[in-house]
Amino acid sequence: MKKIVLLLSLCLLATVGEAQVLFYVEAPSPNEGNYDMTYAEPGTWGVADLEDPLNSVSGLMVLVDDGSGLENPTACAALDDLTGKVAFLYRGTCEFGTKALNAQNAGAIAVVMVNNLAGAPVTMGAGADGATVTIPVIMIDAIDGALLRAEAEAGTTEVFIGSKNGLYANDLGINDGDFLRAERFGNLQQLSQSGSEFEVEMGSWVRNFGSNAQTGVVLTATIGVEGGEIYNESSDPVSIPSGDSVFIPLPTFTQATYANGYYHVDYSVEADAADESDYDNTAEADFNMSDDLFSMSALDEATSIPVNSTNQFNGTTDNLFSCLYFQDPNASRLGVKSLNFSAGTSQNPDPTSIDGQAFDIYIYEWNDVWVDLDDPGFAIADINDIANGEYIYTSDAQGENVNVLLEEPVLLEDDQKYLFCVQMYGTIIYPGYDTKTDYRWNVEAYRMPTSPAYTSGQWYALGFGSDFNPSISVEMFNADELNLVEIPEMELTAFPNPANHIVHIPMTVKEGNIHMTIVDVTGKVVAVQDVTMNAPRLDVDVTAFSAGLYIINLEFADGTKGSINVAVSK
Repeated sequence: MKKIVLLLSLCLLATVGEAQVLFYVEAPSPNEGNYDMTYAEPGTWGVADLEDPLNSVSGLMVLVDDGSGLENPTACAALDDLTGKVAFLYRGTCEFGTKALNAQNAGAIAVVMVNNLAGAPVTMGAGADGATVTIPVIMIDAIDGALLRAEAEAGTTEVFIGSKNGLYANDLGINDGDFLRAERFGNLQQLSQSGSEFEVEMGSWVRNFGSNAQTGVVLTATIGVEGGEIYNESSDPVSIPSGDSVFIPLPTFTQATYANGYYHVDYSVEADAADESDYDNTAEADFNMSDDLFSMSALDEATSIPVNSTNQFNGTTDNLFSCLYFQDPNASRLGVKSLNFSAGTSQNPDPTSIDGQAFDIYIYEWNDVWVDLDDPGFAIADINDIANGEYIYTSDAQGENVNVLLEEPVLLEDDQKYLFCVQMYGTIIYPGYDTKTDYRWNVEAYRMPTSPAYTSGQWYALGFGSDFNPSISVEMFNADELNLVEIPEMELTAFPNPANHIVHIPMTVKEGNIHMTIVDVTGKVVAVQDVTMNAPRLDVDVTAFSAGLYIINLEFADGTKGSINVAVSK
């Protein structure tokens, strides 16, 4: 049985807290309810700790007027009077702290900032003015901002910002990061041949945020795949005093065999008293089983593409390595051929393009000897590059998934630790992250790394937090199919094109023979030749060819292939 401990270390941002900070739109709003958000925290900001219920605020939410005439005011200038109001404004143009200070100076009691980019709200840096901001500052995503915009303009909707503790008499809940889930979101069929090879421990913390003690508290979990329920377990009833919490375990999920598919895992909690704020009485802990995809981030159920909640965050990204940790006692059944990832570039204050940006992918053997995160000898120091690949964007594909092949596929070894990494260069580039798949309690239970990152000259075993996972998946294959894995083709160019005499094909010099086959548009072979490279380009004589379109196919001694279309004119 795996141990449960309460110390989280080696992480940049992650915590598991008792308090729950929320942004709640009050009735009678048609959009009543809780909304995902990020909030400014004490430190570089001058704000109070929102986990303390005494620092909560409520008031009418109103759209600010900064005199700019912009449809989406950014509050980068002095604002009209906001005394006693919650300021509703937009990200962009100036620093977060400057916006918040302008709202505070106009009398606002809190700030609701709307992200001006797609994806989840981001962590807000204080900037030059944040240290003097003492009111709560939160950010919501663009979709929620659009939903609430009309109410902010009307200025008739009351909102609450702060800790949920004691807000209601009867109020149970499950926080993100409170529950156990599969150790990986993307799991491999080849490593899950029985219940002894794959299982999921089940259970969750249940918290009593209400002012009343709760009796008859029951945790239930169900698991379904391909429309059929395969797990349904409930706990014995327990009591939880006001302001307290309890971890409730459930039977381990295990099967004799596991079908490929998307496994829907749902937790729910109920008690004798009707819950007055039940939006957090359920939680999802889904995972996927397939033949070829390993991931920590969620995979889209329809496309299997890694979910990208955001590719914008504050922090140093120059020479950043964003990685996944992998180790398995049966890893030799598999090989790796490619990585999927997504990224974007800074869009504030001015949009920048990702076109032309370069990325490298690496597979490292991690040879430091350790048992878990609590091992005194734990380190990320002895790593060995065993495979790599590269990718250069050819368009401004912001946040879009790309597949990058390794230069050569690599077979894995049993119980060897690995890091699967994407490296990016430049301070305007941001990797894609899934901010919804939360492994914080898994880390407490299993004490293993999740998604290590290297930045500012230092490795972090839990990266930017075990609730902040790279939008990376690793494409694997059965080890006995190595000879069937397609070897990547070289990207070739030719000049002049069209040509009537000699076609020049620039390339890096490769040792050994090149087998060249030239075919016309009908597929007829018009020339076959073995050549040897002696210069950084290949010269092909097409003088004898009739006018038309031809395909020059090249096969190098190391198995690499390449082809290019060439027009011959007369």
